[in-house]
Amino acid sequence: MVTVSTRPEPGSRVVLEIEVPPAEVDRHFATAYTHLAARTRVPGFRPGKAPRHLVERYAGTASLVAEAVDHLVSDSYDAALDQTDIIPIDQPQVDIDSAAVSEGVPVRFTATVSVRPEVKLGAYVDYPFSLEIPPVSDEDVEAVITELRDGQATLRPVDGRPAREGDVAAVKFAGTIEGEPFEGGSADRLPLVIGEGRMVPGWEEQLVGMAIGETKEFDVTFPDDYRVERLRGQLAHFSVELLDLRDRILPELDDEFAKSVGEVSTVDELRAEIREALVTRAEAEARHHFGDRIIDFATANASVDIPEVMVANEVEIMRDELRSRLAQQRIGLDQYLALAKQSPEELATELREPGSRRVKTLLVLSAIAEQEGIDADDAEIDAEVADQLARYTNEPRLAEYLGSRRGRAYLRMTIRNRKVVDTLIERAAGPPSASAPAELAEAIPTPANTASE
Repeated sequence: MVTVSTRPEPGSRVVLEIEVPPAEVDRHFATAYTHLAARTRVPGFRPGKAPRHLVERYAGTASLVAEAVDHLVSDSYDAALDQTDIIPIDQPQVDIDSAAVSEGVPVRFTATVSVRPEVKLGAYVDYPFSLEIPPVSDEDVEAVITELRDGQATLRPVDGRPAREGDVAAVKFAGTIEGEPFEGGSADRLPLVIGEGRMVPGWEEQLVGMAIGETKEFDVTFPDDYRVERLRGQLAHFSVELLDLRDRILPELDDEFAKSVGEVSTVDELRAEIREALVTRAEAEARHHFGDRIIDFATANASVDIPEVMVANEVEIMRDELRSRLAQQRIGLDQYLALAKQSPEELATELREPGSRRVKTLLVLSAIAEQEGIDADDAEIDAEVADQLARYTNEPRLAEYLGSRRGRAYLRMTIRNRKVVDTLIERAAGPPSASAPAELAEAIPTPANTASE
């Protein structure tokens, strides 16, 4: 077993002084010989079968020592970390005299690592704000009921009247800017709900009053904040034909409808459970927002000198997160940068400031955890590992990472920080109220489900 002592250095660095006993040194030389022999060609011998003195003659003693040093440093450094509570934030700077490394004698070397910097906490309790839960009105309840009825609406062909707001229409259209077609400006058959706001402002209003088979031409101007930059502020001309028109028929608001959307018997019971679910959602969202404000408050009042390596690492993490989000949309990072007219260096610069904020936040939460005596135990970490592996099956690299020292340290930090925020919220606002029935909570549409692009 290696022996290790530590001493701090300025700039949030720690030096590990490591001594490897002779028996361990000999073991690493034996491993080095095995690996070196496997890739050294010695005439008359199959790979890995030549005696050691011939391997050294053909490969060189220096190669054997270098191989032994690589194994010795890597293995002994990990063993030394296991004997300390040090969590490095970067790769170590190793200082070893390779010329002094030989079999049968102890080996001493140092590994200098960057560690989490000291955080000077300011105020993180007695906030100048409080938990604010918005009330749930009768209108909020009725809006949910309307959305639930919309979900069961049927479509009936319109006969004998022109289009009006709320109708489901199918249109064929072609658009031009200064007489030229533009990407996304035409469709052979596009379904939409008139007045829902899916199209450019002013576009859907032109459909009101049209009859099936009628064609209409009009101009609209793209808003200055339109999502496609090249179309912002542009005046476009459209020719639109109304192909089909259907009326949305909502189900009657009666007890049978109530039974179809929840574990209730009457409309009054449905309204009561919707109100309960909305109250629960409002409280959960308010507590989440309150937690964000607590974190911002504590971070603003703390001071810490953030090592450059932590910022650089966080920028890389944020770049990987962006790459993953883009991949879900089948967009490569290079393609995104080309569309954004941005270089990789400009992206790194853009991510630097939010990356620094994120690092400071994590450091402050960890410092509060230490101050409050909050930690995550092995059982909680094991449960989180099991949950991650259950959600992301067939991911061997994830499984390997979560089982590593670094992966478990990350999970420990994540769980601990979550417990810190929950503790501070409950200390200021008390525990959350009881939850609404899960079945009804799942049935209530979220805002994201009620709006179209």
